[in-house]
Amino acid sequence: MKKYLLLFGMLSPVLLYAQSSYIIKGDVKSFKDGDRIFLSYKEDGKPHLDSTIVKNGSFTFKGTINSLGVGYICRNDNPAFANFLYDSATLFVQPGEILVTTNDSLLYANVTGTKLNEDNNELKLALSDLLKRQRVSGNKFDALTPEQHADNKFTGAILEEDGRIYRAMEPIKFAFINAHPDSYVSLLTLERMVNQSPLEFVAGAYDNLSVDNKTSALGKTIGAAITSAKRSQIGVTAPAFTLLSATGKQVNLSDFKGKYVLVDFWASWCLPCRDENPNVIVAYEKYKAQNFTVLSISIDNKNARNAWMQAIKKDKLPWTQAIDHYKPATMVKELYGVTTIPANVLIDPSGKIVAKNIKGNELHTTLQRILGK
Repeated sequence: MKKYLLLFGMLSPVLLYAQSSYIIKGDVKSFKDGDRIFLSYKEDGKPHLDSTIVKNGSFTFKGTINSLGVGYICRNDNPAFANFLYDSATLFVQPGEILVTTNDSLLYANVTGTKLNEDNNELKLALSDLLKRQRVSGNKFDALTPEQHADNKFTGAILEEDGRIYRAMEPIKFAFINAHPDSYVSLLTLERMVNQSPLEFVAGAYDNLSVDNKTSALGKTIGAAITSAKRSQIGVTAPAFTLLSATGKQVNLSDFKGKYVLVDFWASWCLPCRDENPNVIVAYEKYKAQNFTVLSISIDNKNARNAWMQAIKKDKLPWTQAIDHYKPATMVKELYGVTTIPANVLIDPSGKIVAKNIKGNELHTTLQRILGK
């Protein structure tokens, strides 16, 4: 559960400007002279990477931009090569002067000076106590040995605490979204919640967004994901699909009728997925004799087949492995409204969905309740 930063802005943002100047100033008196600060963002899908050096407790970036840049700043870990960013802060690159202020780490920095950075800082401050709890939990996970990572006895309680923290964040995030229906920050926040939070609250927050937000590229994508997620709600019949397995054979969801099957969405590059795999293995070994199995669906792209196969081997995954379709219009993850991974649905022998996104100890308590009779 290494802390890493997911780059926002995979889709076109809603703000466009004539080419305008920006300046980013950092007030970071606790940083050492010579610390390198990296600025990474995407503008209209194109990546931008810059860096500068801290001197006398400050740093500066200057540039021009035509539309919104969404990304982050980080310290000493070059995002072009680093697997993990240990000290980073989300940042929206907009015309004007952006101020980054911190007494210790970029993780707790205030980023202010432009509208979206002010909005994001407001949300971050509202979540600050929970973000600190989340970091403590993450540090506990990182301190485990490789052997302990593979043992639910050590990871289960930590993952359960992560779930509690996330659930405590939900009302704060929904309150922010409903109070800022026209903010792009609300749109990005809601995107991350579609597959993780109660669908009725997600749909309600989406309905409350401004027309501009809902009709933006990302807004339309979220709307489509909500529509898809309604097809995979608890109590509905799971949508049928056919995929190719890791051995090149066809895999149909109907092949598993008569069993409880956990359809698990993951990818070789997804660190939280890889962290969850040992937990799923424990559940599989415990309940496989009780009419239970797992079907993993990887969303790795066409060029990552070797990485996918190596991850299956390294994580010692014994159940059926399938690869999702490569075209978004036909992907099973789109059919099921999956926007973030890891994600899963538990399907009963009749083909109905009986649980969704059960991870950590919740996976075991759910299976115990259903299968442990």
